[in-house]
Amino acid sequence: MSTQIYAPEGSGPCCKQTVKATIVATDGIRFVGTNHCMRPQSTCAREGMPTGVGYELCKSVCEQDGHAEVNAVRIAADHARGATLYLEGHTYACQPCQKTASAAGIVEIIVGPPPQAA
Repeated sequence: MSTQIYAPEGSGPCCKQTVKATIVATDGIRFVGTNHCMRPQSTCAREGMPTGVGYELCKSVCEQDGHAEVNAVRIAADHARGATLYLEGHTYACQPCQKTASAAGIVEIIVGPPPQAA
């Protein structure tokens, strides 16, 4: 099965926490999104803030265009319908990401790595 990865040219990793979302479509194709930044920093603008607080700094300082889940849904497009999303590097999907996944037709979000490809 093929894998498609969404990470624009020139982007880099989030310095606070790397998150990867893998959507496994019903036909087995995998779509991977990360929380990449277009302007990666050496120190996080959200340093010391609790999880879920200060996300606006990710956009304004690091130019992060979306969480890993949203980026995976972007490239999966119609393949997301009926698929499962696996989330690595975080303990939960935030409410906006859950809504995005649901609207795209994702049937389940599992925290943990996806099963090995066949």
